Amino acid sequence: MHYQVVIVEDEKYAAQYLKDTLATIAPDMEVVAILDSVESVKQQLPLLNVDLVLADIHLDDGISFSAFEFLQWKKPVIFITAYDAYAIKAFKTSGIDYLLKPCDEEELSIALDKFRNSQVHQSVESLYEKIKMLATEKNNYKERFAVTLGSRLLSIPVAEVSYFYSANKVIFIVKSDGQKLPYSGSLDQLSSSVDPKHFFRVNRNFLITHQAIEKIEIHAGRNVVVHIKPGTGSDSLVQVSKDRIVEFKCWLDY
Repeated sequence: MHYQVVIVEDEKYAAQYLKDTLATIAPDMEVVAILDSVESVKQQLPLLNVDLVLADIHLDDGISFSAFEFLQWKKPVIFITAYDAYAIKAFKTSGIDYLLKPCDEEELSIALDKFRNSQVHQSVESLYEKIKMLATEKNNYKERFAVTLGSRLLSIPVAEVSYFYSANKVIFIVKSDGQKLPYSGSLDQLSSSVDPKHFFRVNRNFLITHQAIEKIEIHAGRNVVVHIKPGTGSDSLVQVSKDRIVEFKCWLDY
């Protein structure tokens, strides 16, 4: 069976990543349009033959589900959000599917399988009020990181962070001045709590910012290697996971 999909996303790199990933992992899904605003959804979505919508919640001109409410939309919608786990739980228990930014191929594939199996073919009407309460809250991206250093407790502003990395089950913050500090937490937790416009998880062990990039090399076999700064010896060369290369390129272009 062939499905027609519309992406609702105002972040260029995120929309392109979703489109490219669908082409790779879901050949039965055809992206027929990318809409980047509430108004474009209201005006263009009714004119399209659509089976599924992948929709970010926050758009530049408002909240995406206000457009679905306006249209009295009945077809399946998989929401995409950067909210923390407590908010995600509310979506999940309500029976609507979601993708947590930054989503990977596996998460997207699982969500699409649920759609194919009719597990998300439910009206979203009854969920609008609950989602509205969550979506109108400000994104709570971390702005500082608490670090214990000996007998001192430091608070590191996000602007001073170059990247995070994991080594021997310990997470380290590397500041732009080269200082390296141990951090209590996991890269998974950090990935979901920092602004995805500024941070990118290049592989299992590194979460980097734009300012961490010294140069990028493309090697044979689709291998992408990032020279990061300030370097930490052998860790100065970081390979981007192959399943993240497309999203990485889009992130660089944002």
